Amino acid sequence: MRLHLWFTTLSIALIICLAGTVAAGDFPHKYGIEFRGGYGLYLNNNDPNNYVEGFTGTTGYTQKEFTESAGAFSGGFSMLYKTHDFFAWHIGMNIMGSDSATAVAEQAGSQDQMARVYMQTVEIFLTANYYWHLAPRFNLQFGAGPSFYLASLDREALGGSDAVYGESFYSAHGRTFGFLGNISAEFFLSDAISLKLGGGYRFALLDRFKYNVEYPDPEQPFVTIKKGTVAYWADSYDSFGVDFSGAFVELGLRIYFEPNVWKDND
Repeated sequence: MRLHLWFTTLSIALIICLAGTVAAGDFPHKYGIEFRGGYGLYLNNNDPNNYVEGFTGTTGYTQKEFTESAGAFSGGFSMLYKTHDFFAWHIGMNIMGSDSATAVAEQAGSQDQMARVYMQTVEIFLTANYYWHLAPRFNLQFGAGPSFYLASLDREALGGSDAVYGESFYSAHGRTFGFLGNISAEFFLSDAISLKLGGGYRFALLDRFKYNVEYPDPEQPFVTIKKGTVAYWADSYDSFGVDFSGAFVELGLRIYFEPNVWKDND
């Protein structure tokens, strides 16, 4: 949390300082849209990795394979809206691809057992961006702002290991607010089309997931009812979480509108 606050403060201070910098000219376009792809690292995704790292199946099994969560590819789009000189809002969404942590345990003469944690999330964000126009076809951007995450989580222990490693669950859902900061460079291919290359850091810790469990209805035989249950560690009241925080890189294509404000960049 302390790192989160320092990063937020530094990003805001950087944008304010740069706002007074003499630039080579204002960014000409008012409206635009961006399509992008990228890759993000999950630097502190401890719960999924710890869950599978110690997996040895039931009694007599030993671990033979282990793959930890590392990060995922993403794709998304943004709407760009310039409200002041050298300043624009970006509102957008990223679908961050699936990532997993897995382990396999073996015993001579027996079927292998497996533990697996599978996760993915959707990111919705709003960033304030300062445009530093360095040349007619080139500028740098510094952005920061809040983000919101809608994530799903599957955790399973296959082969009779539930009693040791906790109940398997599927389609658990979690949501949280986070923070996003980025720096990017933009190069214009034409008056209305540009390429963006950038990177940054996101804070996105989800420490509470909930999934449905079917229970028998005490008042109606042969009828089950669904109740929401929080995902916990086995034999513990500590909730099971996922941390999507980490550095990322992106490559995007931008298309600008409002032809009456297009300028000749030559």
